[in-house]
Amino acid sequence: MGISKPAAERLARLARLLEQRVEAGQTAPVPSSGLEQLTGWPSHTIRKDISQLGAEFLREEEASESFSTSSGYDPAALAACIRRVLSLEKEAWNCCVVGLGRLGSSFLDYGEFAGTPFRLRAGFDSNVNRIEILQSTFPLYPTFRMKEVIPRFDIRFALLCVPESCAQSSADKLFACGVRGIVNFTSAVLTVPPEAAVENVSVLDVLGALTARLSFNKTKSTEK
Repeated sequence: MGISKPAAERLARLARLLEQRVEAGQTAPVPSSGLEQLTGWPSHTIRKDISQLGAEFLREEEASESFSTSSGYDPAALAACIRRVLSLEKEAWNCCVVGLGRLGSSFLDYGEFAGTPFRLRAGFDSNVNRIEILQSTFPLYPTFRMKEVIPRFDIRFALLCVPESCAQSSADKLFACGVRGIVNFTSAVLTVPPEAAVENVSVLDVLGALTARLSFNKTKSTEK
């Protein structure tokens, strides 16, 4: 038995939201209705996701740990448990950006990685002139140096921001160099080895999902 992909994605976001709550000094237990307000997800979905963090997923010595109290969930304990179960407690997961055009270069000063286990360690682009012009807090390299740089920095994840026409070839090179996860910002459907994973990010898909959700809500309101 394992945690489903949608549940894992929701739990990872929940952990981040709970940690932000704790950092703001809000450490009191949170009921499932409070988590619904925090996330926007139905409380029954949240409870089901949290139930998948059962003792079978925890280290043996922590199997008796409880993050739920009579008045709700302890935010710090629940966030810590989620991070352990999803392997997000690792001190740092090293990442790179591939393709430094308008989208890729926007990650060069992206501040949202602060306070997370993810670290941008390198950027790659086939245009050497572009690398020389761009400014970044981490080093930038020509694409042909992937084979050298990725293993050296132990880079496991890549943000793929290249043109669609070269997305698959770039992904193949990344996997060959040791990358095991790609956030795909291109419209290409990537073929990946069984030990690797790809998460596709599309603004059009998100807008479509929002449209469908609003349509569904409107239908439900009409039926009442």
